[in-house]
Amino acid sequence: MIYPIVVKGKTKKQVTKLNLSGCNLSSIPENIIEYPNLTKLVLSNNKIKVIPGYILNLKKLKVLDLANNDIKVLHSAVFRLPKLRTLNLYGNQIAKFPKQAMESALHKIIVCNNPIIDTELERLKKKFDVVFSGECPVFNQEPIENEPMESVSQIEIKEEKKEKKHQIFISYSHRDERWLVRIKTHLKSLGFYYELEEWDDQKLRPSDKWEEEITKALNNATIAILLFSADFMASDFINKRELQPLLEKASHNGVKIIPIMVSPCAMLKESGLGKYQGSNDPKKTLLEMSDGEVERTLADFVEKIKPFFVERKN
Repeated sequence: MIYPIVVKGKTKKQVTKLNLSGCNLSSIPENIIEYPNLTKLVLSNNKIKVIPGYILNLKKLKVLDLANNDIKVLHSAVFRLPKLRTLNLYGNQIAKFPKQAMESALHKIIVCNNPIIDTELERLKKKFDVVFSGECPVFNQEPIENEPMESVSQIEIKEEKKEKKHQIFISYSHRDERWLVRIKTHLKSLGFYYELEEWDDQKLRPSDKWEEEITKALNNATIAILLFSADFMASDFINKRELQPLLEKASHNGVKIIPIMVSPCAMLKESGLGKYQGSNDPKKTLLEMSDGEVERTLADFVEKIKPFFVERKN
């Protein structure tokens, strides 16, 4: 099913909130996945019976309102949305939840006016903040003709505290740009599950005051990834403008410095960088690996830094 969604003055990527309440929908529109940055979606007061698997494309969704529909069976996909925190199922026909529900990152589930069996309810209450009786929240019941929502409901929903975002600064020599591309590709998968912002000098625009932008990025950095090579170590700019500020931040503010050995280089100890544990063995750099070994090394690197994000999220 394709439903005409028009938000004036915004591109699809700029839309973060949509209200499709009371639109007589029999299913969740397939074209909803064209709005990848949605954080809040209201589909209340429709005739929806099924939650489709393609809802997994809304990886940034935090609040989903499905109140007053005809849902009897919950698709496990909704519980695999990585950022979903609040799920309103008020006034449906749900009796049981899939096992994936207990593995989700949800904080609050609103299940008033559903025929949920007692044992199922007790199981949910052990895991989530469950609203199941009394004065249940009633989400906005009037359609707003597909205009972006300013408020998801008539009552305030306390969402999770804003996750602290890691600022990743990548320092590299332009001669090593191909390694930068591969590393950024592997880092991108982290962004689907954790709050991060990656910065390297490819973000600079022609109109930018590039020294000021680099300084700003350095000051904001919580993680610094350094692509070690002979060209990296020979760069006057890197040594004077990037390494020294990063080493100072590591000493005083706790920025985490993570080297990746992309090709053989010398003078690491003298530079002050020798004390930082590299992601890979300096005796076998990325340049000296096969393509498959490079991809495995970079995948392992992402797994190694993941605990930093888990710790910061909690």
